[in-house]
Amino acid sequence: MAGLLQQGMAPGQPSPQAQPGRPSQQPAPQGQAPQQPAPGQPGPSGDPRVDMDPEQGAQQRDSLVEAMLGPLYEQMLPQVRQILEQGRDAPERAIGRVLAQLMLTAWQALTDQGKTVAPGVLVQAGMVAAQAVGEIAVRLGVLPEQGNGDAIEAAFMLAMGQFGQAAGGDMPPEQRQRYAELIGALRQAKQLSGAQPSGSAPQQPQQPQQPQGGM
Repeated sequence: MAGLLQQGMAPGQPSPQAQPGRPSQQPAPQGQAPQQPAPGQPGPSGDPRVDMDPEQGAQQRDSLVEAMLGPLYEQMLPQVRQILEQGRDAPERAIGRVLAQLMLTAWQALTDQGKTVAPGVLVQAGMVAAQAVGEIAVRLGVLPEQGNGDAIEAAFMLAMGQFGQAAGGDMPPEQRQRYAELIGALRQAKQLSGAQPSGSAPQQPQQPQQPQGGM
């Protein structure tokens, strides 16, 4: 996938292994890094609730990816097909809707178990899942086989906003702020790349109680 999602993947971290019948989850080589820390890279706080653990981050990401892709290829697949088929006129919105639901479901399940998901882990897992949903859209003919990178990137950013609006109120303030910082870094990377995503521009996640202008 082009540009944005390449830049967001932290260097030196293995991707989850592809499973039979599923698209490859191996990200493309990292492009030019944005000025701000890439999603998943340790931030200034070093708090595992906020920043990805450099030793366990890849394993945590892989587990979260599996929690997203399992439903995608199994019980949610008929619903996913329907959403994508009905969203042919605005595929980035349809893909974003599917991705946001996958992220929210996986995040809520872990939260209900008393587990914490660092925002960097969540964003990186979302990048892998975005590619998987995009490949399903290609197979259905909703996206072209070539030149679909901008649409999938736009869908990813839409999903980030939708997830933030749905889950931000339940995040601790530190996590909410870090999530907003990561999304800001991705948007800055997109602007620096000079590429414009197709479709409508994603809305800034809004959280009425978010301090410091966060989601």
